[in-house]
Parts: sequence; structure tokens; C-alpha cells
Amino acid sequence: MLKKIYFIFMLILSLGLMGCAGTYQVLVNGYVDPKTPAPFAPGAAFFVIGNKDAQNPLLEKEVKEKSARLLEKMGYRLAPFEKAEYYLLFAYGIGAGRPVVTMPDYTFGFGIGAGLGSGYYGRRNYVFGGPFFGGYYPYPAVSTERAYDRWLILSVIDAKHYREKGDFRTLWVGEARSSGTSSDLREMINYLLVAAFEQFGKDTKKAVGVDLERTDPRVKDLEK
Repeated sequence: MLKKIYFIFMLILSLGLMGCAGTYQVLVNGYVDPKTPAPFAPGAAFFVIGNKDAQNPLLEKEVKEKSARLLEKMGYRLAPFEKAEYYLLFAYGIGAGRPVVTMPDYTFGFGIGAGLGSGYYGRRNYVFGGPFFGGYYPYPAVSTERAYDRWLILSVIDAKHYREKGDFRTLWVGEARSSGTSSDLREMINYLLVAAFEQFGKDTKKAVGVDLERTDPRVKDLEK
């Protein structure tokens, strides 16, 4: 009887996963400097700054160009470095991956992953921790798949202040994170970018979930 219940549960679980296979969830947190509650006027001029020492300069170029395209789609202007009102900086990375393990009698767990990232500030080591949830069934299950933490951080700084003072006055920071079995950061960065720009310039107060289909036209546009 116990084996029959386990079989039915796993069948239902597999059908549910099949239904969600075409959707990615990204968690986005937006932070705004309280002194500048509405920092970006419509049509404001931006310059996107990449990391010239990036480990993969071609991926860095892609992320920079995609960020610029998304800014233009939101109605902002692209301007030269010396004429921009705001500078957009970005950093991104992926964790080393962790085994997907479901233990019996538990519905809550905590996963930790580590990895390298790239951004304006250079290469850094990062460690992530986060909760995950699972259903009850009587036998432990160890998947052959691995879960990867993918992340993107966008920062907007006051360009005039930087040119005059030489230091960063950060106006907005957006963090986009997702976890899943895909280790293709080049593909996943499109979902992270779309989700982050959906909350661009906003103070979200907490992490906001953004569900994106594989067929989302904004993602498809970035894949071109």
C-alpha cells in the first residue's frame, strides 16, 4: 500500500513539473535611495558601463547591449559617457550547482551554493543560501540533476556626481535571482534582465516574483 501511495505521488509530481517546464520564476528586489524617491525622469539619458576585465568579454558585450536595448524600450535615451545623467552598471554570475535531494518526512530545507561572478567591480566569489520546499513521501529521492543559482545585479549611479567627485552615488539597485537545473548563463541572463527591468527604478520593499514563459516576446527579442 505504501509503495502504491508513493507511486501515485511521484506521478502527480512529475505531471506538475511537466506543466511548469516552460516557465521560469525570477525573484527581484529593488532598492531606491530614500533621498531620491523618483530618480529617473522619462527620457533621461543613460550610459551603460561594462567590465573591461570580464572573464568572457563577448558575454559582457552581449549583456551590455541587451541592457541598452531594454533602456531604450522603456523610453530612456542612450548618451555618451560625458553627457549621460545616469550610469548603469551590472554584474552577473552562476553558482557551482548542488544536488537536488528530497528527504522523507520533511517539507522544508535549506540549500547553499557557491560560484564566481563578473561585473564592473571585477571577478568575485559569491555564496548563496536559500529555502526550498518539497512534499512528503516515504522514501528519500536523490535526483541526478543539479540546481544552479543564477543572478544579476543592476546599479544606477548619478553620472554628474561621479564626473565631478569621482565616487559613486547609488540611486537604485536591482537584484534578480533564480534557481533551476539550467547551467546556461547565456540563456538565463535574458530572463534575469527582463525580470529586473520590469521593476526598474522601483522600490519593491521585498522580493517580487516574476514568472516568465519561454515564449515571452521580451525574452525572444533578447535572443535575436
